[in-house]
Amino acid sequence: MAFELDLEASRGIFFTEARQLLGEVESYVLQLEQNPDDSEVLNAAFRAAHTIKGSAGVFGLQVITHFVHNLETVLDRVRNGEIGFDANMSTLVLECRDHIAELVDSIEGGGSAEKVDGDLAVIEAGLTTRLKAYLHVEEAAPVLSSDTSPVVEVPSGLQAWHISLRLGRSTLCDGFDPAPILAYLSTYGEVEDIVPVMDHLPAFADLDPEACYLGFELRFVTDRDEAAIRDAFEFLTEDSVVRIVPHQCDAAQWDTLLQGYPEGAERGTEWLQHLGFLRPQAEQSATAGSGSAVEPVVDVVSAAEPMAKTAAKAKSASKGAAPSQFIRVPSDKLDALINLVGELVIANAGTVEQAKHLNNTSMLEATSAVAGLIEEIRDGALGLRMVQIGETFQRFQRVVRDISMGLGKQIQLEISGEDTELDKSVVERIGDPLMHLVRNALDHGLETPEDRQAAGKPATGKLGLHAYHDSGHIVIEVSDDGRGLARDKILKKAIEKGIIAPEQSLTDAEVNMLIFAPGFSTADKVTDISGRGVGMDVVKKNIEALRGSVQVRSRPGQGCTFEIRLPLTLAIIDGFMIGVGGSAYVIPLAFVRECLELPVGALGDDDDRMDIHYDLRGEFLPCVRLRKVFGSDAPKPKRENIIVVSSGGMKAGIVADQLHGESQTVIKPLGNIFEQNKAISGATIMGNGDVALIIDVPKLIGEVSSLTSQQIEQAHA
Repeated sequence: MAFELDLEASRGIFFTEARQLLGEVESYVLQLEQNPDDSEVLNAAFRAAHTIKGSAGVFGLQVITHFVHNLETVLDRVRNGEIGFDANMSTLVLECRDHIAELVDSIEGGGSAEKVDGDLAVIEAGLTTRLKAYLHVEEAAPVLSSDTSPVVEVPSGLQAWHISLRLGRSTLCDGFDPAPILAYLSTYGEVEDIVPVMDHLPAFADLDPEACYLGFELRFVTDRDEAAIRDAFEFLTEDSVVRIVPHQCDAAQWDTLLQGYPEGAERGTEWLQHLGFLRPQAEQSATAGSGSAVEPVVDVVSAAEPMAKTAAKAKSASKGAAPSQFIRVPSDKLDALINLVGELVIANAGTVEQAKHLNNTSMLEATSAVAGLIEEIRDGALGLRMVQIGETFQRFQRVVRDISMGLGKQIQLEISGEDTELDKSVVERIGDPLMHLVRNALDHGLETPEDRQAAGKPATGKLGLHAYHDSGHIVIEVSDDGRGLARDKILKKAIEKGIIAPEQSLTDAEVNMLIFAPGFSTADKVTDISGRGVGMDVVKKNIEALRGSVQVRSRPGQGCTFEIRLPLTLAIIDGFMIGVGGSAYVIPLAFVRECLELPVGALGDDDDRMDIHYDLRGEFLPCVRLRKVFGSDAPKPKRENIIVVSSGGMKAGIVADQLHGESQTVIKPLGNIFEQNKAISGATIMGNGDVALIIDVPKLIGEVSSLTSQQIEQAHA
């Protein structure tokens, strides 16, 4: 059965890879701003634009190929040293990149692939005019010898070309359709005449239904050069051959073209004469049979670019070619896999409970082996969802560039920890909070060059995006070396808005957290970037929705750092199960440091207090009684236990009745009725079918630390 390529279905591949290539173009341009003489980066930018154009041509997306051609030509002139790369060109290329992205979105959404309408047309016209300003040097017209005369009149500024094409035998089998090539040529010229060549078509008995026996001879009129025409055939299979000769050629080129015809020079002469292409006369020309020493006009076109080889890979894989290192999988399939693994964990926990109840040693050993395999499957499945945060960070290169230029500031973006991995769902949802923090740092935190120099700082400010792992969590820091938070200004605004009472005493950390209050802003004026008081509260809510936390560290005149702490995954974790009264609770194992069994009366006789403290080997350890947090009326055990946990550099103790040990925990979300409870972040289903609440350790530690600070202040007072 012949392999057929559904071009409409394959367009999805184009859209995905086009966006990746556009991201690369943006990254390369931003690198060129720092080092305009980097030829490798410049060549990479050109190749990315060239690939987008060629691939769009394969799929018949004329609006993209037509626009990208001018951009590609400008970049090619920069590569050849004809024009320089400056800030104006950088801005223009970035705007062109944005326009191409809009064209991709428009076509994917059902827009026309043949012409641009509405606002996009206006934008494109302006960009095209600016691009052509870099192409004001006209190409020299070909010089014709006195004995060379065109056969057919060509309008001024255009040139006629003869194209001889022989498609490879594997062309159709590999899924390529020659029709889009001709459609692509028509975007910048006119195919005036075409002659199909079927001389190689065998007898019916010898016909291979998967092979291609087609060829074409055509006359093409355009204002483009030979290199532009050759681009149209770039994505053909490797056994295809294309020859391109101008109609105003010399006798040597004519003879070379004829000698290259596999069907013979006589047959070739018939096609050339039919298309109005007569042999020029020249005294020094060689005859068709004399064996000209001129370099043959032959070019074997290779399909080297990734998007056009999609169909070819399907065939080469069946022949034993090296497989690709990557495979695209829809995200919903990964989500379904994780859900099934979670259900498998719950089901196995039930099996373990039954084995314990029956006290069957053989069954316990079997369930233990199965549990080990499930744990490996769980880690592998979760690993499939882990992605690097570097792509999210790189998006801010452009944001920082554009906003800093608009504000008249000099800002350098520093990025570290790009290879830090976390769950894809976390990466997708952390982009907006990071955008708010970056924009606020650019607008409020970092000063103008004049203000920085007046304060004894370098004129160029620094904005940092850093990521690293810590205790089973990922920490993302957004830092700047700007003016820092103004404590007095924040307090004044908070009192005006009634957020705090005038007599209320707050620590520096508590004052810093006031900026996350709804509607809070200390900006003197509203700009198009920030200042309306809507954003920071959304940042905090979005981060907490990811079971994360945010803290602020600020030093006046030296800068500010926002620390975001997020879980690596939102699906399955290792937990430590404890008992309080008749209920079971789970503490994420990544927070647990040690467990202690307390002697009778070690915590005193005041059982009504939720917050207490314990002397942990000479260290003051604030603790919290879970039985008071959850209002348990069950009898208190003779001996209690403390689970020492830590988060964000702070330690605390959780007092529980029993320690049940480690367990795999499948996180299930809770309803809105629990969202005000600061002690829990979710729930899980145990093996016996009961529900166990998951303790939100960062929030609990924050509450305990706040209560402890108040006690210390009251003691000093």
